Amino acid sequence: MPATTGFLSRCEIFIYFGVYIVYIVIGLYKIYELRDRILDEAQFQFSEGWSLFPFTQRRRDDSNDELENFGDFIAKFWPYYVLHVIVSGFLHSRWPKFLCYGYAGVCALALGLHLHWSSLAVFVTLVASYYLIGQTMRVCKRHVWLLSVAWIMWINVMKNSNWWYESVGYAEYVLVIVTLSWSLLRGCSYALERIAAKDTKADQSSYELTHYLGYAMYFPCLAYGPIISYPRFAARQDQDTSRPQNWTKLAVAVLRSGFWWLLMQCALHYFYIYYMARDANMVAMMDSVFWQHSAGYFMGQFFFLYYVVTYGLGIAFAVHDGIPAPSRPRCIGRIHFYSDMWKYFDEGLYEFLFKHIYCELCGKQSSPAAKICATALTFAFVFVWHGCYTYVLIWSVLNFFCLAAEKVYRALISIPCYSDWTLRHLGPVGSQRLHAVLATQLFIPAAFSNVYFIGGQEIGDFLMRGAYLSGLGNYLALCFCSYCFFQCSELLVITRTKTNRTKSN
Repeated sequence: MPATTGFLSRCEIFIYFGVYIVYIVIGLYKIYELRDRILDEAQFQFSEGWSLFPFTQRRRDDSNDELENFGDFIAKFWPYYVLHVIVSGFLHSRWPKFLCYGYAGVCALALGLHLHWSSLAVFVTLVASYYLIGQTMRVCKRHVWLLSVAWIMWINVMKNSNWWYESVGYAEYVLVIVTLSWSLLRGCSYALERIAAKDTKADQSSYELTHYLGYAMYFPCLAYGPIISYPRFAARQDQDTSRPQNWTKLAVAVLRSGFWWLLMQCALHYFYIYYMARDANMVAMMDSVFWQHSAGYFMGQFFFLYYVVTYGLGIAFAVHDGIPAPSRPRCIGRIHFYSDMWKYFDEGLYEFLFKHIYCELCGKQSSPAAKICATALTFAFVFVWHGCYTYVLIWSVLNFFCLAAEKVYRALISIPCYSDWTLRHLGPVGSQRLHAVLATQLFIPAAFSNVYFIGGQEIGDFLMRGAYLSGLGNYLALCFCSYCFFQCSELLVITRTKTNRTKSN
């Protein structure tokens, strides 16, 4: 979109931010009002809350399995984060060439002491398979993808194995499935980069076994991400002994993740948003359809905070070890184009998908049809990798159509005759407003599509029906609020871009 938002009057900008803030504050209060009714209507009892004031006599929403599993993981494996830091710091100062041995050794110790033999066997086999296929001569990238398909199928078999589930228990079941899924991407990244290096006759020294093991078994990012591409890991500066490790920066980053986790836990004593994501009847208890939309917004915000905590922890350790890790997720309140959700929410996953799938299928000069097909195949992989569930399929399909529609929108506003016409008849400000009105129609379904991924098909269908089948008045009110959200986000992006340019100059 043309950066003409700067021509908006202060009064207009005040209205946009005023609507944004008022809506989310009232929406949050509406959710807060439902807390006792949700406790009475819930199908299961929430866990006991904290015994500290002001949380006494309050129950905590423990409906989000991912957040609860993460808490259990940290409670069990926190000594290995500490051990990782100690080993990394010692080797960095004394024997930096052995750092990858240290990374792999800490991970091997953690998994060896806590996992069932069957889980260890599968993990070792997966890690070894990608190394071997990367070293094999006359192997092309297609073989790596065939191996990845085989592993995805095997992971799905493990998900449905009652014998394995009963052998390892729920906690290990979840941990291993998640770890294998992340390890698949890491192994795929290594093998594809290794094959590309052989094809271009590039330097092969960074693809040795020790480097691969340090990458594939880097404990801070092993189970909860983010995915760090192999070129990022290979570009690490951990062997530069002249670069001192910034312990203060690590402590601040870890404390930041701890602060957001603590804030989430406090909020879940009063805002039962995770249970609302599981039961659409709880959302239906809100005053009107108009305010039910705010429940979808806060489902997205709590989803964002979860990844701020989990990704933030992994990124903190990676940066401390000199690895150029991806950026932390961008707040969804500052994302108004869905392509930016993929680029800036999970930067590591986006890099993997863009480089190894999308760019392999099309280029800048490819036809629109080729780009659409490449996008479709990229989301097909996203669907299969996340698990072949109906709600993931709906989310993936909606993502695809929203991104395709965004490409059409961008092509439209870039047509010279269209730009000239809007500028001549509407002026810069009017043209920007028209673009925002059009883009809002893409923003609404894109925003609600995330609810399918966050809460499942039931809540996704419920909020979609509320948005599009609840009368013209409701839809116009939703469009106006979404338009204000869009303008606020656009303003923030432009302001940040100008600030970055000023700093660079």
